[in-house]
Amino acid sequence: MKVFVDLCTSLGGASKAFDESPDWVTIKIDNAEYLLDHHQGMILQDITDVEGTLAIIERRLAELNFSHDDTLVVWASPPCQQFSYANANRYPENFDMTILDSCQEIIHRLDCNYWIIENVAGAEEAFTEEIGKRPTQTIGSILMWGEFPPIAIRSRDSFKHRKMESKGSRLLRPHMRSLIPEVVSQGLRDAIDHQKKLSDYCLLD
Repeated sequence: MKVFVDLCTSLGGASKAFDESPDWVTIKIDNAEYLLDHHQGMILQDITDVEGTLAIIERRLAELNFSHDDTLVVWASPPCQQFSYANANRYPENFDMTILDSCQEIIHRLDCNYWIIENVAGAEEAFTEEIGKRPTQTIGSILMWGEFPPIAIRSRDSFKHRKMESKGSRLLRPHMRSLIPEVVSQGLRDAIDHQKKLSDYCLLD
């Protein structure tokens, strides 16, 4: 079994390729009720309630009969508005790191196989200090910290990060601008699936 947990899921860009695979189960969590109508299966929960969030994830894993031999991946995308260089009211000295710290605690306590924390370039200095390591990989304007196999983008022409997307309602515009491109989700899924296949081969060998 392979499970992908998407914290601060927004419109579900990071989990899209995992949703589309019969080999994966996704657990998508966000605290914005208006997002419930935009993709199925999202769980409404405040990430900063670490104990409550862990209880939801662990209950779902138990329902799936998840075991330590299975694969668990946790992706977290804390809201990026305060960190973005495009924010005229950007004040690094006043950055609120509560959501990032909550995501880190959840990741640590879940003891997952792979983890990724994603954000914008404007978050690099603050996140690097808080996480304690430099970004593991950068793809366009997407910075990712964590422990995960390198993501390959098959065609740069297909990489269209929608940071400048302005269509949709006022509430949805920030989510559209920060939507993770499908090729990144697909690349991560392929990289992890490849690692799993290599692991299975080594065990059989």
